Amino acid sequence: MTRHGVVQEQRMFSLLVDRATEGLEETGIHELEGLLVASPELDAEEFDRAAAAVNLAMMGPVGEPLPTELRDRLLIDAGICFGARKQILSLTAPLAQSWRNPLAAQSTRRMRNMPWYLAAASLALAVLGWWQVFDPDGSPQSVSLRYAKFLENPGIVRASWTGNEKRYAAVAGEAIWSGASQTGYMRFVGLEPNDPQRFQYQLWIVDPERDSRPVDGGVFDVSNAGEVVVPMNPKLRVDKPRMFAITLEKTGGVVVSGGPLLLVGSVSD
Repeated sequence: MTRHGVVQEQRMFSLLVDRATEGLEETGIHELEGLLVASPELDAEEFDRAAAAVNLAMMGPVGEPLPTELRDRLLIDAGICFGARKQILSLTAPLAQSWRNPLAAQSTRRMRNMPWYLAAASLALAVLGWWQVFDPDGSPQSVSLRYAKFLENPGIVRASWTGNEKRYAAVAGEAIWSGASQTGYMRFVGLEPNDPQRFQYQLWIVDPERDSRPVDGGVFDVSNAGEVVVPMNPKLRVDKPRMFAITLEKTGGVVVSGGPLLLVGSVSD
């Protein structure tokens, strides 16, 4: 590419960033349209989508929440579309290997020709806009995504929560478990938040075929009374659970619970 071509390309990318973030005056619009004619392979809308992603990521809740099934389906579809992976944050790895997506590979090639500050800005938009949703290390959005995908597994057992104490009568949700993968999740709607400095919720799993004593399923916290999805963390192998139960214990949990069962969920045959 000639020096003149490089300058033109840099100007085009600069205008695209300005259009996505601040908008362009009429003269800028005409100039950008002229520059885009020379680059028909460029997806000129990707800058606008990145800016929109950041705006959505930074927005608080607006209006009524999406129905659970619709939200989970959208998250799964988006995860497939964008091919997000943990390696996105490993800036030393080639971006083309981090995003398993043909469109991302095209973006990578273009970024090599961009001024460094535009490349950095684009990468920052991607990380800020999408890592909150697809962080696989335990963010609420990531756990919900894994839970929704987990529901598609054959052979999982399910148990709906029932309040065993009057205070928890309105709590809804379920516990699901796979003996094959030794993985499970709990979903709660309306479980009141706890003070993690004083108390934590603790899961107990009853598997009569392995032991008469319940298995410690791990402690967890609830920060809001809305919908919460929590991964199970049993300390022993559980193959055929028959019941799940929730207690409220001192921070860190206990080996043997002496408190009342707040919620129980029995596995139906």
